[in-house]
Amino acid sequence: MATLPLSPRLLALPWWAVLGARRAVAEFRAPMLELRVGGRAGLPPPEVLRALVHAPDVRGLWLKVERIGGGQATLVAAAEALRAARAAGRLVVGEFDWMGNAELLLASACDRAYVRPGSQTWCVGLGGTLRFFGSLLGRHGVSFDVEAVGEFKAFGEQFSRGFASAPNREAMRTLIDDLHAEWIGAIATGRQLPVAEVEAAIGSGPSLGEELRDAGLVDGVAYADEVAAEVEKLVGAAPRVVPFGAWYAQFRRHRATGGWMLGHAAVPVLRLEGPIVDGQGQPGAPVVPAAVVIEQLRRWEEDDAIRAVVLHVNSPGGSAAASDIIWRGVSRLVAKKPVVASFGDVCASGGVYLAAACSEIVCAPSSITGSIGVIAGKPVLRAAMERHGVHSEDVLASPHADVFAETAFSPGARARVRAGLDAMYRQFVGRVAAGRKRPYDEVERAARGRVWSGRRAQGLGLVDHLGGVDVALGRASELAGVSQCRTWDVRVAPRGGWILRALRGHSRALLPELSLLDRAPLAARLLAEAPGEALALWPFELDVR
Repeated sequence: MATLPLSPRLLALPWWAVLGARRAVAEFRAPMLELRVGGRAGLPPPEVLRALVHAPDVRGLWLKVERIGGGQATLVAAAEALRAARAAGRLVVGEFDWMGNAELLLASACDRAYVRPGSQTWCVGLGGTLRFFGSLLGRHGVSFDVEAVGEFKAFGEQFSRGFASAPNREAMRTLIDDLHAEWIGAIATGRQLPVAEVEAAIGSGPSLGEELRDAGLVDGVAYADEVAAEVEKLVGAAPRVVPFGAWYAQFRRHRATGGWMLGHAAVPVLRLEGPIVDGQGQPGAPVVPAAVVIEQLRRWEEDDAIRAVVLHVNSPGGSAAASDIIWRGVSRLVAKKPVVASFGDVCASGGVYLAAACSEIVCAPSSITGSIGVIAGKPVLRAAMERHGVHSEDVLASPHADVFAETAFSPGARARVRAGLDAMYRQFVGRVAAGRKRPYDEVERAARGRVWSGRRAQGLGLVDHLGGVDVALGRASELAGVSQCRTWDVRVAPRGGWILRALRGHSRALLPELSLLDRAPLAARLLAEAPGEALALWPFELDVR
């Protein structure tokens, strides 16, 4: 007999009342879950979609997509979750108002995928843009003085050059080709088409919806009412439509309650998303504040009910010192229980650093990772200030007291900054080599600031397994020696409530020029806020589309 989710309220009823209610509800036909994606409604995480595999009382999922975004690793994992739901007997129907690269990837995982008649589709393959501001900044007398360890740690290029260096271009070419191959392969798998045919169809884009249908990349071109009629045919009757969010809330309560009642081991997932910063962090955009993370790890270190931990890291890196502090906290936790890292769309530089101590690392094939290197620098603004009538004079009591001034590093200060970066780089590589049990020289050859796709990183020995959070949870449970576990998400955030966030937003409204720094590239903001500080940071912002 199919089991239905039980709400906590039902648990307070006599057993005979509960059984009677379950029999009554079971007489209703299985629902089609409606999931609307677009605008403020984003795509649920892949592990949420994977709940459909364990929902025998659900007929299927009806996706109604306006437009979706997100990193490729997340989208590929979502497509895999939908394919797993289909393999478990769920019907998955996709209805797309707009079709681009991301939407086509999701459509490839559906039993039936439909686009609007006469619509232009923008499925043209992956590309990326690197931007260089050197010429523009030079006109205004502005530059950045940057020291980096690793020829691929190319942060300074975007502010000092008008084009990419050969190592930078080589790394980006490899990364984009890897991501494109993963994207094409996922679509070909979902649509059961040869890769060459998918490549040819994409290469002729942008295309009309009818052309995608003729190429086998979607199943039909139809209006909303026509899609509804097709769903009714597939189900065999007018479907009972239930909002996905409402169903999943009940499903999650049932799973959590059942886990507690059965005494399953606890394996929480700690979500680390955003730049890695020192201390408590500042309220505002998502960051990974080292002090808050350490506090959470220490609580779990002493909690015997926690059998293992999964770290889901979606971060471009940040402060090298903060990354090292979190690495130390993870090391202490690993000494008592398994900790498995799961890399998100981007887990680079400092994100790799803090995860190096984990028992194992799981990474999606399309994740962007690596960037094992260190940079430090500062904006050089004195010439620009002179142009605007601001004259500066340095009064120094020590040879290197001007290290934070708005001038280039002096030769002596540069040598000391460089020595610190070299030491930090050796420590970074050593942490990764020890964690992955690889020779230092082997890891160093794959480091040097170079960015890799997840699949290539596995081949280099930087990660242990390919997959997402569900694979990481499976590995954590196995390492902990438990067959079943209850799990939940924990998110860290800077200290400070809505009052501090409101004051910060108010100050930006009163002084709009302050918001200019917020819109600058992440590395530029961090260098401006902490000149000379070592950063373990993905050194550029790549617009992948």
